[in-house]
Amino acid sequence: MRQVILYPGEDGYWVAECPSFPGCVSQGKTKEEALANIREAIEGYIAALEEDGLSILDEAKALRERIASRLEGKLPESVEVLRELREERTDELMGLR
Repeated sequence: MRQVILYPGEDGYWVAECPSFPGCVSQGKTKEEALANIREAIEGYIAALEEDGLSILDEAKALRERIASRLEGKLPESVEVLRELREERTDELMGLR
């Protein structure tokens, strides 16, 4: 399972979200229910990617590109270099390079 963030919502429900899938959020009356619901939401998210002919890696790469485009020119050069090195290593580990 992907990393999930679980926290109490304002309405007394528990909120669960999966940061690696933008917009993949669910909730439940209990922690257990919220976790069960986010599992179902993640499965639905992956199914939607597959229906669109995309893979999880395609979505992750697109997310990285969106973030990078927002940060471009806003970070010191040293941070940019470190980010590029990390992305290269991540791609290498994921088999993208």
